Amino acid sequence: MTSTISASRTGGTWAAKYSHQGGVFSGADIRHWDIAPNAEYFRELARVSRNQIIWGANYFNMPPTRCFVVWRKLSISENFTMAMAEYAWTSFNDNAKVFEHTPQGTQAEPRIHPTQKPVALYKWLLARFAKSGQKILDTHVGSGSSRIACDEMGFDFVGCEIDKVYFDLQEKRFADWKKGAGSQLQFDF
Repeated sequence: MTSTISASRTGGTWAAKYSHQGGVFSGADIRHWDIAPNAEYFRELARVSRNQIIWGANYFNMPPTRCFVVWRKLSISENFTMAMAEYAWTSFNDNAKVFEHTPQGTQAEPRIHPTQKPVALYKWLLARFAKSGQKILDTHVGSGSSRIACDEMGFDFVGCEIDKVYFDLQEKRFADWKKGAGSQLQFDF
């Protein structure tokens, strides 16, 4: 990764709607963290990690890559307000990959974060890109899906989350997962 990576714009317009609509994210104004990292973030990420997978790369000025990852969200139609796919830039020298899976928000995997990814997505990524004994760093833990996948697959994990509400929710989700209650998670919002 080079130091030429930079943010081309800050978050999407969707962030504002979560600050005033009801539902799961009621009262959680996410606009304070829905901003693109600066160039220093990307330099530091490249310094501390051998490889990177960066979700939302379509918002950043990234160097070319052969191996981008697309999560195609099954069950999302063109007319729905949610994106049909998400894009991740990777530093891997491999072919592009597509993962197909329904988005979060099911009984088995409740949605606790607006940009939540399925645990299955992270398990798929780990199976393809991580090697036994490697440590995994997630600088945007969010709902903790990456943490659960790492735990299940035996990887050491280090994660950071800027928002205390989401940090606490993923802590509860992970604790419930460790207790074996992964499919019966309950959250009070």
